Amino acid sequence: MQVRNGCQEALHFFLSRRFFVSKYMMNSETLFSPAKINLFLAITGRRSDGYHEMISLGAPVAFGDEIDLERRTQEGVFLECDQPDLPPDEHNLVVRAIMRFQEKTGDRGGWRVCLRKRIPVGGGLGGGSSNAANILLAVNRMLGHPLSEDQLIELGAEIGSDCPLFLREGPCVMRGRGELTEMVEESVHRRLRGLKLILFWPCFSIATPWAFANLDSCPDAFSSAAKAEESLLEWLAGEHPAEELVSNDFELVLGKKLPTFSVLLNDLRKVYGTTCAISGSGSACFAFARDDSIVDDIEGRVRSTWGEQAGFERVTLL
Repeated sequence: MQVRNGCQEALHFFLSRRFFVSKYMMNSETLFSPAKINLFLAITGRRSDGYHEMISLGAPVAFGDEIDLERRTQEGVFLECDQPDLPPDEHNLVVRAIMRFQEKTGDRGGWRVCLRKRIPVGGGLGGGSSNAANILLAVNRMLGHPLSEDQLIELGAEIGSDCPLFLREGPCVMRGRGELTEMVEESVHRRLRGLKLILFWPCFSIATPWAFANLDSCPDAFSSAAKAEESLLEWLAGEHPAEELVSNDFELVLGKKLPTFSVLLNDLRKVYGTTCAISGSGSACFAFARDDSIVDDIEGRVRSTWGEQAGFERVTLL
């Protein structure tokens, strides 16, 4: 199965995956590994284990990486990537996912992975977790489903906080450190599916530990858990547009440390009246693009702020 290009094709590929019927011991697959955005992200406190409690609504988008996965007789996990800066060993979530799967199932075969990156590293779009989650799904299919969905989600949570979201294949409410996921009702999914967005990001990445460390030094940035739950549940139960939900606690922190984020996002809101936000802990941002006529102008604003090297993609929610 070949990965198709473009938002519509990516949407078709993603949705059709849930109906995919695999032959046991299939030798290879080509995978689409989508990015995600956080439409709502409230950080409600720091935990004793060093992680943070969060309440979020995350959703995959029709933009992502491509992965070729091949079963081999030679033991070991062999990773090739078109970004040489990414580690090819167990420090890469893809390799770690296969190794943990093999520990869990006793699989002793070999795997070759070719990863073509489009999702920016350190962008808050969940690229590494998406890669790992889709590898887990594919390896499990190719070996005849030795692990149940619940077992895959439990395994994914050990690998990365965003992995369970991508294992669910749709918008999810995320709690805990992100590993506790709950699929939204189909009526909510219909409100979100197909919405047009713009993704944009600077040429620099933001390390998640750095972002959380700065959040810890800015107590005013934390949300009340009770108020965050109330806001999210009210939106889920109603018929309000997605724009009315959008919020991210990291915007205050990044705006203080990296003022271009506040300047650019506030500019887009004021000039174009669009709803926009940071995704995750950054550095990628998104804006709603219900009016196609403003997309080119927004791209111009992004590039005038962050330079021609800035990333810019037109996408839809899956």
